[in-house]
Amino acid sequence: MNQTLEGHTGVVQVITWNEKFNKITTSDQQGLIIVWMLYKGSWYEEMINNRNKSVVSDMKWDTDGTRICIVYEDGGVIVGSVDGNRIWGKEINCGNLLVVEWSPDNSVILFGLINGEILIYDYAGNFLSKVSIYCLNNIHGAVRLVGMHWYHGEKGLVEPNCPTLAICYDIGRCQLMRSQLDTDPILLDTGIEITCSAWNENGSLLAIAGLQKGIALSQSNSGKGSERDVNVVQFYSAFGEVTKNIMVST
Repeated sequence: MNQTLEGHTGVVQVITWNEKFNKITTSDQQGLIIVWMLYKGSWYEEMINNRNKSVVSDMKWDTDGTRICIVYEDGGVIVGSVDGNRIWGKEINCGNLLVVEWSPDNSVILFGLINGEILIYDYAGNFLSKVSIYCLNNIHGAVRLVGMHWYHGEKGLVEPNCPTLAICYDIGRCQLMRSQLDTDPILLDTGIEITCSAWNENGSLLAIAGLQKGIALSQSNSGKGSERDVNVVQFYSAFGEVTKNIMVST
């Protein structure tokens, strides 16, 4: 189906699906949030919220679909219930918030900052610690967090105690963790400028997309070779082994 979301007056920037309760939550460039429900083949507004202070940078439902965590660029956080009640809210004054992720058991929430740091809070909003970022050891200068995805185990695990949390940075570094406290994660140096990443449906493969610079092309009629930047998708196993690389034509 194709339906215009008429409740928004600005560009929709964030969208998240609640599979358990069959709802869609959207947010636009003005910070307006709408929860949509499917009724007789069409989507209808169920709830509307606008904090009127900042723009939503990310939203995620927990694995049960009963709670949603909303993060704003200015550091604001709101956790609400599926029936529209506010559970808790706070200001995280550690820099701009970029992304949020629930743990598979819904006990902790990860908050990714624009400077690359990742904060660990419990489900009630209490700060616990920071995720140790081993893949950035010996890296100096600015980095940007571009992927923080936790496979929730809905389809089981490929092996007991295999990594399920993937953290990726724009400079090509990633780490695959067994938990948010993993002190021996699998480290990846992809060699590309990463733009995004995602697990497949059963957590056996991680796709990492980005730009590979300076790919050598075949020689021209003049006998001179040339280079250009190429879009690529790399596929890794849950244990960080490369399984396939695909160059994507533009």
